[in-house]
Amino acid sequence: MVTIQIHDLVAGANTADQGANVLPHLRSAMAAGEPFVVSFSKVQTATSSFVNASFVPLLKEFSLAAIKAQIRVTDSTRQINQMIKTRLERVALVDA
Repeated sequence: MVTIQIHDLVAGANTADQGANVLPHLRSAMAAGEPFVVSFSKVQTATSSFVNASFVPLLKEFSLAAIKAQIRVTDSTRQINQMIKTRLERVALVDA
């Protein structure tokens, strides 16, 4: 299973620029159609700016159900999990 290590790609999960750097890796893994892991090892928090630039744009190409089925977030905190879940669900509802 493919694992995307956030810390290997960017210094943190705090800015939209960092999120934009992660997005192509998430998009590529989603396009492969197989489940994959996103590891937040060594990352303490994720801001809405980061999530809006990294995870939310996936909704333009993939359904929320597909994203939930394929992405497994590991080595994360409750805050990171909630930020990703909340942002994806809110945008998916607005676009529905």
